[in-house]
Amino acid sequence: MDVLVVDDDGFARSGLSLYLASLGYQVRQAGDVQTAWQLVLAAPPALAVLNVVLPLQPNGRGAFPAMEPHGLGLAQRLKKAYPTMGLVLLSAHAAYEREVLHLTRQHVRSVAFLHKGGDMGRLEVALQEVLAGRSLPHADGINRYALATAVTTHFSAAETPWIEQAVAEFASLSPREQEVAHLLAASHTTGYIAARLGLNRGSVDNIVSRIYARLGLADLKNQADGLRPLPILIKACLLHDIQHRL
Repeated sequence: MDVLVVDDDGFARSGLSLYLASLGYQVRQAGDVQTAWQLVLAAPPALAVLNVVLPLQPNGRGAFPAMEPHGLGLAQRLKKAYPTMGLVLLSAHAAYEREVLHLTRQHVRSVAFLHKGGDMGRLEVALQEVLAGRSLPHADGINRYALATAVTTHFSAAETPWIEQAVAEFASLSPREQEVAHLLAASHTTGYIAARLGLNRGSVDNIVSRIYARLGLADLKNQADGLRPLPILIKACLLHDIQHRL
């Protein structure tokens, strides 16, 4: 599994890279936004670990350190171009948690936020979570109610009851169905899901049909004009993660 590590601190970047290599990841490194983007264009990684504070170009620190959260802009750019890419954002500054939360409010999947300097084992867990299509927008001391409220304010009046119904029924899904639901919500194709889980395409299609049926979304097109099952599933998975996983 290919992972890109982007941090302007060479010591931190090397430490992260060595740790991830010890876990079996194929690691590439960059110290700035420009270099990172060039590496991504050459070969998009499945995962990226980004420091929130990054210089835009090589040697961007110079005499005047670039203390700007350009890593957030890079994260938004990566998710726009490669929506299935898993991202873990790192920061030593709690002030940037709101900006990371903004990504979640936009219903972006597969994004995690961790404080730098914590247990490295948490990075491994975060990578596994985003690879599975889940999001961890705030790692420590989260106020689930406040976060859920912030996210639901972006739901339309028409879609809200369908999202709430899907969240309420999510526990009725089997572990395999929940796994497929999260991968589907992370914009992965059924072909990718089949290959990742070692299933044939037909089996995944059947699982997807069961998911929509159990969540009450199978006939959504006919029951609610203008609404589609997948966008509802994406938002339901996000809200479920906030309420039950964070």
